[in-house]
Amino acid sequence: MTTETAVSATTAYTTLTAPPDATVRAAAADARSVPQRVELFRSAVSGHTDWLLLRLTDPDGVTGWGECSDAGPLGVVLERLGEISERPLDPREFTSRAVLGGLAQARADQAARRAGQPLWQYLGGTAARPVELYANLNRAAGGRAPAVLAARAAAALRAGFRAVKLAPFDSPGGDRLAHLGLARVGAVREAVGASAEVLVDCRRRLPLAELTRLLDVFARLRVGWLEEGAGIERPAELAALRAATAIPLAGGECASRPEQLAAVDGLLDVVTLDARLPGGPAAALALAAAARPARVSLHNPGGPVATLHNAHLATLLPAEPLEYGFGEVPWRAELLGGAERIDAGRLTLPEGPGLGAEPDLRHPSVTPLWHGSVELTESCRPSGY
Repeated sequence: MTTETAVSATTAYTTLTAPPDATVRAAAADARSVPQRVELFRSAVSGHTDWLLLRLTDPDGVTGWGECSDAGPLGVVLERLGEISERPLDPREFTSRAVLGGLAQARADQAARRAGQPLWQYLGGTAARPVELYANLNRAAGGRAPAVLAARAAAALRAGFRAVKLAPFDSPGGDRLAHLGLARVGAVREAVGASAEVLVDCRRRLPLAELTRLLDVFARLRVGWLEEGAGIERPAELAALRAATAIPLAGGECASRPEQLAAVDGLLDVVTLDARLPGGPAAALALAAAARPARVSLHNPGGPVATLHNAHLATLLPAEPLEYGFGEVPWRAELLGGAERIDAGRLTLPEGPGLGAEPDLRHPSVTPLWHGSVELTESCRPSGY
C-alpha cells in the first residue's frame, strides 16, 4: 500500500473521529525516509513468551519504539531484519508483516517525539481518554485447568476488569477437548458471576461440526463473543456459524488488507484487528474503516510497548475494550518504569511525546539481540501493499 493509498483509504473513517489532518500525519509517520539504526531487544518473560522490542534511532538521535512479539521463530525474525533493506518482503508471510509492523510502530513513535506531541495527538486524536481493557487469561503461567482459570478470572475481576477472555480449546485435551473446553468456560463463568463478560477464543481448534454442537451451552453460559470459530479465509464456514448462533462472532486478527474483510462482510460482529499487520498507523486505520459496521477491538497479546501503541491508536477509534495479557509476570509495569498505569481495568496513557514512555534497558529481563543500519523507504514495505 502506498502512502497516497493509505491517506485516501483512511479519510472516510478518521474524519468521523479526528481532525482532517489525521490521515496526513498518520501517513507521514510511515513515510519519512532516512537512514536508521535498528536494534532488537528481548525481554524474557516465561518459557513460552518473549517480548521483542525494536528501537529506531535517526541521525539526529531521535528514537522510536515498536514491538514484534509473537512474530514467529526468533531466527526467522532476525533473518527478516537482515533482509529488510535488501528486498521487498513477502506479504504472504506472517513474520515479514509483523516485523514491518513493529518498525512502523517505531517510526510513528519517533515522528511524534520529533513533533513534541503524544502519539494519539500526532495521529490526529482530539483528546486522550482512559482505555478500557479486557483480561486475556491465557498468557499467565500455571496451566489451563478449570480451577486455575477460574482463580485467574476471579483475580481479574478483583482488579477491576469487566471482561475476561480464555482459549478453552488449547491443548492438552486430546479427544475430550470439547468436554474440557466447556468445563473451562463454565468454571470461569461461575467465578465471575453475572458481573463480567466471558469471551471465548476458539483459535480454530475444533472442527465446525463439533463447535456447532456446543453453541447452545455457550449461549446458556452467556458467552460475550465467540472468536476465531472459523477463519476469515473460510467464509462459507463462517457463514454457517453465523447462521447457527446469535452469539456475537469475532475474528480477523490476521487480516492485513481491506479485501480480506470484504469477503466476510456481515459475518463478524467484532473485528479483532492486529494493528501491526497492515503496515503502520494509516493502513491500520484504513483496515478499521473496512471493518465497519463491525466493531473493532484491537488484538493485543504482546507486551507493554505494543499495549501503549494500541492504546494510543484506540483513542482514534470508537471505544471498545483492548486486549491485555493479565497476570503474565508481576514485574510487567517495571519494564516501562511504571508508565503502564492500569486502574480498575483501564489504562491511562502516559504524558509526554510519542508513546510517553520507553523500556528500561537495565531491567534484568532485557538483553540486546541484534542491531543494524537500514534506510526505511517505501521499498521496504512488503510487495503488494
